[in-house]
Amino acid sequence: MDQLALYGVGGLSAQVVAGGGLAVLGVVVIVLVLLRRRRRRAATVLDSHARHVLELRRFLLRVQYDYPRPTLADLVQSSRRGGLTVRLHVAGAPSALPDDVDLAAMRIVHEALVNVYQHGTASATVTLRYRPDRVVITVDSSLKERGAPSPRRHRGVEAMRHRAGRVGGTVSAGAHEGGWRVHAELPLVAQTAFV
Repeated sequence: MDQLALYGVGGLSAQVVAGGGLAVLGVVVIVLVLLRRRRRRAATVLDSHARHVLELRRFLLRVQYDYPRPTLADLVQSSRRGGLTVRLHVAGAPSALPDDVDLAAMRIVHEALVNVYQHGTASATVTLRYRPDRVVITVDSSLKERGAPSPRRHRGVEAMRHRAGRVGGTVSAGAHEGGWRVHAELPLVAQTAFV
């Protein structure tokens, strides 16, 4: 009888251990399934970002070669269709910009919005201030990522500085009030004829 009772207790212990093991295995399987779903969602978001960046680059080609050239409002609308919330503010009396200054301004805003989109933030504010001798452009966005800006962002800032410099303007970019700001000043009369 003692051997039978001992066998029964041992069998029960084995069942408890086996049941516990199956429960742990079930939790591991559930965690793996959730991680796989998360990776799929992340891949979908990255794919969506890549498609939108491609769309914005195609838009830039239209900006460069199509006449009449698409407007800043067209660029903002294209960004909105891609999932960004973009607010556009205009201050001062809008004036017609020389063609090369207008193209530089469009390219700077375009690059700034591409950077906003690539860095995973959902919104940006574009402000144009018309002054007697220049137009001042700011693009503000939140900083989703903490730490140092990526090399891609640095290349984008260098490209914007190059565009502005070719018409006698300036661009600065960096952290601003908990977010990221691109600030450009372009003269209303370009100093060179090529962009």
